[in-house]
Amino acid sequence: MVDEGAATATLDVRVARLRRELAEASVPAPRVLLAMATGLGGLPDELRHVREVEHARWPEPWPRAAFLSAMLGDVPVWLLEDLAGEPGHGETAAWNRALPVWVAAECGAGLLVHTSAGALLGPGDSAGGRAPGALAVLSDHLAWSDRSPLLGLGPSRLGPLFPDLSTLHHPALRRAALATGEAIGVPVFEAVAACTPGPALETPAEREMLRRLGAGVSVQALAPPLLAAAHAGLSVLALVCIADAGEGPADVGRLLETARRATPRAEELILALADDLGRCSAAE
Repeated sequence: MVDEGAATATLDVRVARLRRELAEASVPAPRVLLAMATGLGGLPDELRHVREVEHARWPEPWPRAAFLSAMLGDVPVWLLEDLAGEPGHGETAAWNRALPVWVAAECGAGLLVHTSAGALLGPGDSAGGRAPGALAVLSDHLAWSDRSPLLGLGPSRLGPLFPDLSTLHHPALRRAALATGEAIGVPVFEAVAACTPGPALETPAEREMLRRLGAGVSVQALAPPLLAAAHAGLSVLALVCIADAGEGPADVGRLLETARRATPRAEELILALADDLGRCSAAE
């Protein structure tokens, strides 16, 4: 059983310590946290004033993740490799999984931009952009997961126990992402995501259930950073690289290759949204 007071004290103290260490190392405060579960790819080459952030003392799995401070246009950002598939252990594993979100918020971020890979639920539509290789811009999500990072955080000063999720996915930024994607030739569509725990792929019956609940795509291990963002007061732009049509037998090798090909599109869209990210993060 989780000791609520102990877990809260541990998280709040750890976040405060990491914030202090980053400040002592003169790491610039971010306005946007770019958490890339699809990998950093070529994005660091397109940023300015790129600096690797020392984070060896962070809890697992974060010391093994690439972590950079940089400028995206005129916007100070942190660029983090989100090791979404890494398992956690112990009663604090759920909030360790989302720890960078709280740290970024405490350091000044107002926006989380998250990229991940997922599968379609239901028939695709290549004419409408709903096909493998496209990007889903999330309008909402179903936290269909077995572990919440908010468990035991009632007394935490980092945020409310019951954060408002009704406007978590930034409406103006979502509209900008859809319009910009169309303008630059990146196939995009709007969707609700079912956030599943993984690591197993969904069964056909589960896909049908999630589709009937209103989800258009499924994504594994996405719920923790989204819930932490809501708790910390961050808005979110979540982009899902569609790696599978969600029909027929699963071919993991094909899924990984499709996700790899779609990732540069997410990077291209983020770069094209630099001004919008600056405006939206400043408004938070």
